[in-house]
Amino acid sequence: MRSLAVVLGVIGLIMLLTWRPNPDPVREVDPLPQFSLASGQADFPVVVPEIEGLRATSVRWEPTQYSREAPVWHVGYVTPGDEYLKITQSAASNEEFLKNELLGVYGEGEKSISNENWLVFEGPDSRALVNVTPEVTTVVSGTVTLPELEAAVSSLTTSPDLD
Repeated sequence: MRSLAVVLGVIGLIMLLTWRPNPDPVREVDPLPQFSLASGQADFPVVVPEIEGLRATSVRWEPTQYSREAPVWHVGYVTPGDEYLKITQSAASNEEFLKNELLGVYGEGEKSISNENWLVFEGPDSRALVNVTPEVTTVVSGTVTLPELEAAVSSLTTSPDLD
């Protein structure tokens, strides 16, 4: 019994010394430097949602293989409810670009949000709202509910709060 107690004591000590709490698996990034760069270079108003509690996890301002050399503004977020929300904008409006942005969702109609017409796309696990103008294609998508997606569209701003 004494030998077993010594062995368990050593194992317990090793576990205590090597134990590390699990960090939050979400790696946050600061979107403001890329937002400033994109805003200065884009021929369209670059937008981000202003919703309390969003955590930016990815941000890019670069062309994609589908955008035909046109830079693409992309910022992805984790919402307070641990859902995904993504804003994508580009001057590209070609079919390949849109197909890539709308993988897994299908057209469901139109909706007027903030005095703009948005195309509604729904899928089993995600949804998207798309606004196409001559200057820019804006896609707001994610795993959030449609009302949350609409709220994100309503909160889009070209001048984010820097606090």
